[in-house]
Amino acid sequence: MQARLNQQLFHTSTHDSGALGVLAMVIHQFGTVGRHRVVVMSHGRPVAELGFDVDATSTVMQHDIDLALAAHPGRQQPEACGCKGAVPSMGTVSPQGHVLFHASSGQGYSVVVHNADGKPVFDSRRLDDGDLFAVTLLEPTRYTLQNTIGAATGEIEVAFNDEIAKRIRQLETRYVDVQEKGFGSDRIELASTQGLVFRIQGASRIVIQKHAPRKNDTPDARQPVIRWQKPPTRSTSVGSA
Repeated sequence: MQARLNQQLFHTSTHDSGALGVLAMVIHQFGTVGRHRVVVMSHGRPVAELGFDVDATSTVMQHDIDLALAAHPGRQQPEACGCKGAVPSMGTVSPQGHVLFHASSGQGYSVVVHNADGKPVFDSRRLDDGDLFAVTLLEPTRYTLQNTIGAATGEIEVAFNDEIAKRIRQLETRYVDVQEKGFGSDRIELASTQGLVFRIQGASRIVIQKHAPRKNDTPDARQPVIRWQKPPTRSTSVGSA
């Protein structure tokens, strides 16, 4: 089972900030105090609701929400709980902290978040100033990079070799600024499993698509050994977002 899971992770071909799957996450700061309602969507269709509190007295700087877990068919939905629009809190975060949306399985997840007044304050399908999109690319190959809302395009080259394998635990996260008209770098070179974080400046939806194997790649070429664990689903202390 573990080997099959690793292969699924390794062969993920598309990472979309507006349709999250494994190994990708969107991070947003909610500065308004009060209960927030999260509408979880799968491929554009609402499938679940949950809530979290932004509390001025909280010291929690990162709150993680697993969209795949929230959308699980066995989870009690608001329609069945009789709560009539008042969703229970699934955690608390400081106004200076961040909420991290990710999916431990599947793909195509997005969220719309409403504040205590019922006003939509965040839609993960359209990121904006201050948001972050983080992704981990595993397969050593080329990827196309695009901001589908703006005009920015680029390319990512992911490599893996013996030298990278020796220092894989020391790889530092790569940060790339995103504006509607361009990326901070239109050609990004990464090592397999190295973290990549896009810092959003202006309306954005980031799509990364596996392009094609390099000519010297073969089916039996050496691939990195992937050890992956599901991110925590409970509130944790300060993250490095």
